[in-house]
Amino acid sequence: MYAYEIANSLGDRGHNVDVYTQSEVEDESTLEVHDNATVHTLTNSRRYLVTFETLYYSIRARAGVDLDDYDVIHGTLMPSSTIALGDRVTFDTPIVLTSHSFALSAIRYHTPEKPADYLLKYVFHPMNAVMDAITARRADRVIAISKSMERKFVEQYRIPADRVITITHGVDTEHFRPVSNQYPETSEDKLTLLFVGRLNAAKGPQLAVKALAESEFTDVELLIAGSGRQRKALERQASELGVADDVHFLGHVSRERLPRLYSSADLTLFLSTYEGFGLVFMESLAAGTPVIGVAIGGFPDLVTDGQEGILVERDAKAIARAIESLADAPEQIREMGRHARKLAEGHTWDAVAEETEHVYRNILENDALDPEL
Repeated sequence: MYAYEIANSLGDRGHNVDVYTQSEVEDESTLEVHDNATVHTLTNSRRYLVTFETLYYSIRARAGVDLDDYDVIHGTLMPSSTIALGDRVTFDTPIVLTSHSFALSAIRYHTPEKPADYLLKYVFHPMNAVMDAITARRADRVIAISKSMERKFVEQYRIPADRVITITHGVDTEHFRPVSNQYPETSEDKLTLLFVGRLNAAKGPQLAVKALAESEFTDVELLIAGSGRQRKALERQASELGVADDVHFLGHVSRERLPRLYSSADLTLFLSTYEGFGLVFMESLAAGTPVIGVAIGGFPDLVTDGQEGILVERDAKAIARAIESLADAPEQIREMGRHARKLAEGHTWDAVAEETEHVYRNILENDALDPEL
């Protein structure tokens, strides 16, 4: 969705954008593309061997695209689709890369749950880290989506600080907005906590269940939206902790229904072990729902503790205390929700496109001043 949103927003700002993709994802094939943006499919969609698909795509891009036709090439995924583009032998077009995750962190925090996961952790993630390092060193600019990622590129990949810039993700504030209709699975008589994300250890649903059990406030429920292999384990955990009646598993919730779900919750829990940014917390803020979250991804960059949400340690007791601090304060929650919406309104995709446009112009102006760059 990042490439889609950026392409449309840049098109709306008067730029001509060609998007070269591996495939038109089914959910996106019906999305409206700006008149100034054109989508070209180079290869089939990514399958299980994502790293090799990326390399194959890169070769196809080099062979099938005249790169000198463009002012700027923007790789919107790292390990970047432009990994084979950084040699400057056959073209001079500047390269900008956006990194949505940090492969070294993926190696560290990935918890294998089935045999294929070991291949990811010990083969593909390390390959991605090598590709990231090579690509980032060859790029004219690297866009990180959080300050923590920016620091990692500078400190761990040794990328010069003046070539790395943070531009956080945006959010579609027209789609994700406060909605008055109550989601059917929520109770008006209880404090409603919401977890949205894949049901795996890295996202932290087990921590949400444990925090609910730790809380001394009894009129509370936890809605878990998402699918994954840990659902049965989470159901057992809720039963063992005595909160099974207060935990409701919603399964996959479509993008169309998410704004209503976010709006119906009192608080969203953002508890990941690692995130490049974390779109869930931004979607929740845009819907006017405060977030209790850990200092991961873009959350500490944007959210002021006590204003749009609460910043907590990744600890069940600390999360429970944060829940209790707001349990009997509905007006405070509403006030935080108003601040949350205001924050989101300042981080639309158009705002992200404007910052990205500044990066492009800076590179092009430097090239004009120094042809050797």
